[in-house]
Amino acid sequence: MLTIEQKLARNEAERNRLMAKKNSLENGQKIIIGGMFLSLAKSNAGIAKFIIDNASTHVTRAADLKRIAPLLDELKQVVARNKNEDNSL
Repeated sequence: MLTIEQKLARNEAERNRLMAKKNSLENGQKIIIGGMFLSLAKSNAGIAKFIIDNASTHVTRAADLKRIAPLLDELKQVVARNKNEDNSL
């Protein structure tokens, strides 16, 4: 028969396993949606502008901002191309 401490340890281990599974699922969802969103942004100036406008509010770590800087530059080019196309009409 298990002691109370053993039962608590077993329950805590099960909780940790389930939390890790939940976190893994959520991270996978974020990666998939993020990839889809970035794919759309590279061909849609409105979505690109939305990402540019909101990146500094929602991405706050300096290392993360540095990591996404090339992507933001690419999205700025999408927005600029769209403005140039609108002006040529």
